[in-house]
Amino acid sequence: MESRRLIARIGAAVLLLAAVVLAVAVPGVGTWIAAAVLAGLASAIGGLVTRGTDQVLARGRDAIVASTLVAPIVVEATEPYGRNKHVGPIPVRREERRDSPGWVTEGVATSVHLTIEATVERAVILTKLDVLVESQSPYPPANLEDPPDSGIYPAPMPPEKLRTFRVNLDEASPTPRPYRRVPKFPYKVSHLDPERFHIRAIMDRPGDVTWRVMIHWRCNGQSGVVVADDEGRPFRFVRTLPTQ
Repeated sequence: MESRRLIARIGAAVLLLAAVVLAVAVPGVGTWIAAAVLAGLASAIGGLVTRGTDQVLARGRDAIVASTLVAPIVVEATEPYGRNKHVGPIPVRREERRDSPGWVTEGVATSVHLTIEATVERAVILTKLDVLVESQSPYPPANLEDPPDSGIYPAPMPPEKLRTFRVNLDEASPTPRPYRRVPKFPYKVSHLDPERFHIRAIMDRPGDVTWRVMIHWRCNGQSGVVVADDEGRPFRFVRTLPTQ
């Protein structure tokens, strides 16, 4: 009897190890489902031994599923007309100048383009866009400088390929609203059919705002949020005082 229990424990451990290796080595929804199946088999075999072993393996299976569940979309964000001023002295070296966190968008409006594509074979539903304002000041920076060149901006996207939404960053809860004739949420994306959004942000009065865009998704019974920003930093928008 003891030898049978030992064999069962070894079999369960081998299946659970295979599930972990499969989940880590080969990403994707199909892979984590396969890993969950293997982990479930391990749990079933473990149940032949003791109830305690079954509970341990069940926790391991849940850990595998939780660790391999990733957002089924990828989002690319660009500011085609932004980052036209620099706060404080502009770095001399071109590499430092290009990667400086001091770049801001100055004007009465700014634009962010989002390209959203599914990374799984099934369709992903985009349920809404939110704007998260991280900081807001009524005082624009006093030390804005013009760049020595304009070669740091990506090319604008053709407007006919964009779903344009407008958001006022001065609102208490800024909400992107579709332009006329632009469909409201939800949207559907796949790996063969991405969606492209144009977020046009404005401010009614002078100020200095940092903000990010939150993309809400739903797929295969799961839901989550993907954050779009400036490569890990929030977008920054400045509106200066009117020129006298």
